Order: sequence, then C-alpha cells, then structure tokens
Amino acid sequence: MFKKLFSALLIVEAIILLERLLVETSIIESMPHFLGISYPISFLKPPLMLLMVLALTRKDFRLSKFHFWHLIPFGLILLMNLPFYTLNGSEKLDLVKSFMENVPSYKSFEFYFTLSFFLYIGAYIFLSVKKLNVIRQQVINNTLINWYRIVLICYSVFLLAHLIYFVIQPLGGLSFEIVNQLSMLAMTLIIQSVAFKLIEQSNLLNSRTPEIENINQRKVDLELIIKAFDQDKIHLIDDLNLSKFSNELNLNKDYVSALINQKFDCSFSKLVKTYRLEEAKLILKNSDPAKIKLIDVAFDAGFNNKVSFYRAFKESENMSPSDYLKKL
Repeated sequence: MFKKLFSALLIVEAIILLERLLVETSIIESMPHFLGISYPISFLKPPLMLLMVLALTRKDFRLSKFHFWHLIPFGLILLMNLPFYTLNGSEKLDLVKSFMENVPSYKSFEFYFTLSFFLYIGAYIFLSVKKLNVIRQQVINNTLINWYRIVLICYSVFLLAHLIYFVIQPLGGLSFEIVNQLSMLAMTLIIQSVAFKLIEQSNLLNSRTPEIENINQRKVDLELIIKAFDQDKIHLIDDLNLSKFSNELNLNKDYVSALINQKFDCSFSKLVKTYRLEEAKLILKNSDPAKIKLIDVAFDAGFNNKVSFYRAFKESENMSPSDYLKKL
C-alpha cells in the first residue's frame, strides 16, 4: 500500500511541477487550458503524506471509508474552481497573470485563505512526523521510515521558509513569482532525491557489464548450447551438471554459466529443470493414462528422483504431476 500511495504522491507532484514549468517558460500561452489543474490536486498531498505514514507503521493497513474524509478539502477546492475552468483561454491567462503580479494585503481574504493552506499542510506534516517519531522510539533501524522522516522534515523546512516569505510579502511588496520559482526548485530537488534513493536501493546500477567483445563467437557458442538441449536432448542425462555439460561442448564452465545466465536469465540448473519438465509434459500428453507410471516419466525426462520431479511440477504448473495428468 505504501508504494501505491507514494506513487500517487509523486504523480501529484509531477503534475504540479509540470504546470509551474509551463507557466515559467510561457509555453502555457499556447495551452492555457492546463491552467488550474494543479491547484485542487495540491490539496491531495497532505492526506497522502499521512496515509503513507499509516501504511509504513501498520502492517495490515488498508484504505477505508473513514480515510476518504481527508479528501473533503480537495473536493471543496475543486468545486470552487469550477467557474475558472469554464473560462476561455485568454481569460484564464489574464486571471493567472493578475494573481502572479498581485501582492496580497493583510486585509484581503486571499491572504488568509492562502495562509490556511499552510496551516492545513503543516498540520498533516506535524502529525506524520509525530507518528514516525513514536515508532522510532521502538525501532530505530528501519531504513524506509528513517528516510521518509527526513524527507518530511526537509519538506517542512521548505514550507516554513515559504510561509515566512508569504507573511512578509505585503510589507516589502515582494513578487509571488520568486516564490513560484523557488518552489519549483524545491519540488525538483525532492523528486530527484526520491529517484536517487530508489535507484541506490535497487540493483539497477550494480549490474555487471556483459563481456561481449567477440559477439560472433558468442553466437556460435550459444547455438551449441541450444542444440545440445533441443536436438541432442542432453538434459535427459540424470546426473548432468555444469562441469559435464561444459566438457561436452569443450567450453569453459564459467563462460557457459555466464552465457546461459545472460541469454535465458536463469542458472544452468534452472534451464535443465525447465527442459526436463517440458519433456515430462510431452511424455504425459503422448502416453496412455491407464498404463502410465509417473516415476517412469520422471526417469525418462531426466529427473533422478521422484521428489525433484514433483517439486519442479509444483513450482512451474502449481499442481502435482498426477493433477496435471488428470487435467489432460
């Protein structure tokens, strides 16, 4: 559930960032109907942040009807924005331009309405960090919890700086345009830090560079390997192992293992098991069910015992050989 909520949060951030980028680069003038999309969905971020914490700290967490109450602010803002969505392109552009250039005063409704958003998102971040701190009193070495807590704290620092700027804006006549640009940079930094962390935790950058200097020779050797299985039926030898197989082909054992792994994305033993299983299924299809003995099928397909035969069937077909025979 955490991954799904986290994905939703990144999508929301991406949409907000896209609209701000279009505005800053003036591309929005050629597609003005994109304006206003990000404003309502920005009210989805605080609930998503809190729900992610719940998903992290509760093993059996599931979304319930109660959690959808958190979407009320989003729904209200969406309704309030409906008149804006009915405007034509030029009217939208004029309205947004006026908003960007306008410096709110302490007496205006817009100032306190925007201030309430800071309080809204701040309350959610405070609750989220507080819940994570409670967990960390018991579990201090959970990498994901610690990392998400740092992200929330960094986000709250940015939010506080944004709030201070907004509060003093009427005093100095500061432009909201600067805030928008700084906000874009902060959001980009957060998304990039998330991407870096995910890549760092994955095996994406740890993959070995394949040794493919002599690609023509590799092609020939791969054809030898495939021929050994498809035509020579070498997998029917019950005591076949990587060393014997490599000797049969007059190739280096490690080289053969690497070729199989890179071509078939599996180990030598896994490949042998796959071929033996296909052989067993072929025998079962072409035999008389009344006369067939499963142990004979196992030996004929190259398996050297009944246990490995049954285990291979269970892993591949999610059923025993006898059930597979009945299905046929």
